[in-house]
Amino acid sequence: MNHLRFFGIEEEPFRLTPDRDFYFPSRSHSAVTEVVRYGLDSGEGFLMIYGEVGTGKTMLLRKLSSYLHSHYETAYIISPQLSPRELLFAILQDLDVVEHDANTLPAPALFQKIYDYLVSRNPLGKRLLVIIDEAQNLPEESIEQLRLLSNFETDKRKLLQILLVGQPELKAKIYKPSLRQLRQRITISETLLPLSRAEMAAYINFRLNRVGRPDLTPAAGITKMIHRYTNGTPRLVNKLMSRTLLMAYAGQQQYIDKENIKDAVESLDMKPLLTFWGTLRKASA
Repeated sequence: MNHLRFFGIEEEPFRLTPDRDFYFPSRSHSAVTEVVRYGLDSGEGFLMIYGEVGTGKTMLLRKLSSYLHSHYETAYIISPQLSPRELLFAILQDLDVVEHDANTLPAPALFQKIYDYLVSRNPLGKRLLVIIDEAQNLPEESIEQLRLLSNFETDKRKLLQILLVGQPELKAKIYKPSLRQLRQRITISETLLPLSRAEMAAYINFRLNRVGRPDLTPAAGITKMIHRYTNGTPRLVNKLMSRTLLMAYAGQQQYIDKENIKDAVESLDMKPLLTFWGTLRKASA
């Protein structure tokens, strides 16, 4: 891109797609990662991570992936608007153990196939971890199906563990009276928070440093302005900073000033944010 070449940058520092090379270990990301690893290693059956859109849930999962693949057999479900039967089939499909007639089998038969698979793999010592991304979209009946799957265990340990990842609506769904049996089984429930203002400034500097231009990091007064429009949500920070670089290029500037931010905000039609997370931080300050 012309504007990146103008700054001597070879790759977009604020891309919206999750890239493990640009993973920034915020306090919340690091804490959630450690708690989840502890819960999995302890054999907990049900774990849950939730956070607002754009807070980096998928990035966290990608950062965890090398650890998970070395310690667990994983089934990763990323399109969870599935009926109970479709969910069982998707798990078998991701494990690459689908037989030619599996797609025509009823849910009880698929359920049995998963159990048989787990029993056959148990002597190898690896547990199966089922990861459900965007889990807030799962129908209640499918969430209940997961609870039944979590019953698979030996006298010593669980044969299957489940990690639910989703938006705050996931927690609201889990707390419905109809899902109280499942809620009692969730032993790890962690919230992924946006970046504080100081963390956001470090995040911007980290990404610009990765592409060799840490000198483009905005001054403190400008990062305060950026935080006002993004609330420290990484995806929104990336979106605003990417457009800001374009605005600086349009002015042929090798620096970022408040006018660039204002132009980017206007171009993106962004408004100042005061979300639940901002309110929560004010209350705890």
